[in-house]
Order: sequence, then structure tokens, then C-alpha cells
Amino acid sequence: MRFLVLMMQAAAVCLLLAVLFGFAGRMHPAFDTLSLLRLPLAALCLLVLVFPMGARLRLMLAAAVMLGAGTTVPMFFGAQKVGDLRIYSKNMWFANRELEALASDIRASGADVVTLQEVSRANRVMMAALRDVYPHQHACSFSGWSGIAVLSRDPIVQTVCSDRRAVAAAQVQTGQGLVWVASVHLKWPFPYGNARSGAAAAAVLARLEGPVVMAGDFNIFPWASSVQGMQQAAALQVAQPVRPTFDLRGVPLLLDHVHAPGGGTAQYRGLFGSDHLGVLADVSLTR
Repeated sequence: MRFLVLMMQAAAVCLLLAVLFGFAGRMHPAFDTLSLLRLPLAALCLLVLVFPMGARLRLMLAAAVMLGAGTTVPMFFGAQKVGDLRIYSKNMWFANRELEALASDIRASGADVVTLQEVSRANRVMMAALRDVYPHQHACSFSGWSGIAVLSRDPIVQTVCSDRRAVAAAQVQTGQGLVWVASVHLKWPFPYGNARSGAAAAAVLARLEGPVVMAGDFNIFPWASSVQGMQQAAALQVAQPVRPTFDLRGVPLLLDHVHAPGGGTAQYRGLFGSDHLGVLADVSLTR
């Protein structure tokens, strides 16, 4: 019996360390990958609390539950100030064959600006088809399939492309004044290059003057260190509620989101030939 208790306590310590290391993404990108499990690890810590253990370990597990849940669960609910700008974000999928349906949904959304990812030579025709509604367009091509673009109803004043695939930004003259709109497409988490592309995006965002809205396929959850670094670079909050937008062999992932100075309200659109849902958000440009 004592052996089982010791094994359970050892498992509890491992869970506790896993939650804590999930907050250390700035130390090493592997920990950012671990942050993807922050919520289920917090739930496991809660379950382990029913087993016998010392008061100190019990207190640390309770703190891990509050830390893990407190930094994730609120994003699934509610919304913040809204109404300044409507943005539609979509990873199109480079081989999309339902471009007319996607274009129709973008038109019907009433979005002021659109951010697109995986703009390829094949699907770029959709951008041309939307010029009657979004005549002002900026695209950064990083390869034949991985372009990133911003489309706008209002004039684009200036543009920026990151050095590596990360962000395409356009300053738009809106009815609310000048606003930077950044379309984001980061790489997959460690062992892939999410941290490097996130740092490249944050470096671009930090140089932009005035309010910024960023949206796109971050290939990682909104509480990850790479995304948090981008938020801090431009003083942004995620539009809520966050929802899974990509299905990885039955595992729902929160990869696509929108961020603005005052957050906003997000809703989710269909696949329309892509493997990602679209995100439509009404956001606030002031905190």
C-alpha cells in the first residue's frame, strides 16, 4: 500500500513539474509545445488531489490547477469591448478547390479587412476576384504555397513583410484612423520553427506605430509564449471566445485566433475547402 502511495505522489510531482515547465517557453521552445497540454494537465492535477498525500504537495497541486486553468479557461468564454473593426481571418489551404464558396462567405461577412494564409499560386485568383470589395491588397510570398496577405476595403498606406515566413502587415486608413493589420502564419511548434517565426513576427510588430490588429494561423494556442510575446510587442488581447479551428486526426487544436488592443468578440466560419475554420471578429482598437 505504501508503495502505491509513493508512486501516486511521484506521479503528482511529475504532473506539477509538467504544468510549471509549460510556462517556460521563453527558456526553450520545447516547453512551449508542452504548454499545449496546460489545461488537461491542470485537470489531471485536480483528479490527483483525491489521493492521500502531504499537505505541502496538495497545496502545490491546487496552485497548479488554478494556474493552469486560470490562464486558459477564461479565453473560452465571454468577450471584451467590440465594434471598431471587423476582421475575417482564414488559412485558405494552398490547394483549396472551393474558392468561390470561400469568397462568397468573405463577402457575406461584412468584414472591413481580411487576413489570408497559405496564399498559393493556385488560390491567389480568389484575391483578384475580391478586388471589387477589397481593392486594396498586400501580399508577401515566402514560397509557391505559403504566401500571406491582407485585403482591405479602405486604402493601404504602407506595408511590411517579415524576413522569414511569419507576418504580412499593412497600415490601413480606416474610419477609425490609421490601423496596422497583421496577417500571421507561424510554423509548427518545437521541434519545428514556431519560436523563431514568432520572434520574427514580434520584431515586426514592435516596430509598428499606432494600433495593431493581428490575426491568422499561429499553429499554436493563444496562451503559448510565442503568441504572448507577439501580444506584448503590440499590446494586444485575444478576441474571445477561442475555439478549435483545426482537427489533427481527431484532436481539436486552437490554432487560428484574432488579437486587438481591446480584444473583441470572435465567431467561427466553415471550412470552405480548407482544413482550417475561418475566424470572424469584431474588435476594439482601444484598451
